[in-house]
Amino acid sequence: MLSRSLIGALAAAVVFPPATTEARVTRIEIVKVESPAPAGRAGATSLPYERLSGKAYGELDPNDPKNAIVTDIKLAPRNAHGKVEYVATFSLMKPIDMSQLSGVLIYSVVNRGGGAATARDMCRS
Repeated sequence: MLSRSLIGALAAAVVFPPATTEARVTRIEIVKVESPAPAGRAGATSLPYERLSGKAYGELDPNDPKNAIVTDIKLAPRNAHGKVEYVATFSLMKPIDMSQLSGVLIYSVVNRGGGAATARDMCRS
């Protein structure tokens, strides 16, 4: 089993891939759907949203020089294809009525398993 720090590093590599790292998501698993999502700080006029929580499974090539940035990747166990597997958790909020989609994505990334998350906003052009 991969160490907690390696899993965190792999998850960070997937979400914030530097130009020198390459990862491939092989499967997405939705574990929980909360519809409507629990009320947060949004005002009473906000659209009803649902929260999808799950896991993203993927793999990295430990022999690819672009992946050498991942600490101890050469020591990690390999699958039948010679790749290092990883699992990253995610939580996604989306409007229940997709015709109301704004084109803004808000996501949180847990910082190396410590539980602290960073929020980022991205707009679709």
